[in-house]
Amino acid sequence: MMRNSGFKSLLTGYKKHSSAGFTLIETVIALAILGIGLTVIIEDFSGGLRLARTSEEYTKAMNYARMKLEEIISQQKIEEGTDEGEYDDTYRWQVKTKKIDLLPVDKDSDFKPPVELFQVKVDILWKSGAKERSATIESYKVNKPGENEKKS
Repeated sequence: MMRNSGFKSLLTGYKKHSSAGFTLIETVIALAILGIGLTVIIEDFSGGLRLARTSEEYTKAMNYARMKLEEIISQQKIEEGTDEGEYDDTYRWQVKTKKIDLLPVDKDSDFKPPVELFQVKVDILWKSGAKERSATIESYKVNKPGENEKKS
């Protein structure tokens, strides 16, 4: 009779001292792994949001810089100097215009170059969190020497 009951328990998969469920240590390890995984996922998500915000700020700054550069370049009369201003509470701009000597000419020479070359540099500055950020764009403009003088 003993043989029959042993054989029957093998077929049905029944054990006399079977325990259903997980042990405490298995549960603790599973929760620890889950906690670490969720922490990494949340940090990656917040990092992605931070990078998206920074990218949006740089895009807006470059658009402001291009607008200001086009405004300066489209002027017929351009002079050396600096200028600055604000777009809104966050973004401000600085423009530096510098005349570039095309040829190193002696002061005593009567030679006048046919054109004047100006470097126009636009800096956009803004505060992002605790950091001060900036973006720069520059271009060059050629003027004929007579364009900067008033015609009579």
